[in-house]
Amino acid sequence: MGRGAGSPGYVNMEGHTVMASAKVRLNTLDMHCQSCSMLVQMTVEELGGIESVTSDYASRITDVCYDPDQVTVDEIIGAIVGAGYRANVAE
Repeated sequence: MGRGAGSPGYVNMEGHTVMASAKVRLNTLDMHCQSCSMLVQMTVEELGGIESVTSDYASRITDVCYDPDQVTVDEIIGAIVGAGYRANVAE
């Protein structure tokens, strides 16, 4: 799978290149407060190819919209784990 600046997208009617995006919902465990949610969001946002991320400690859910040509789900999970939380794809 190609990665980086040369990643394919598509050109919309206005002539702008739009990247293909994907969404993933992750169970994010071990979050105890709003600060935990903010740390998860900031950690994921630092990865290249992230379009948006929201994390909620009460539901233990993190939703990520990302460019699969620039970042993988495993890399997103790895970043969350590296921040001290457990994460897996929600069924």
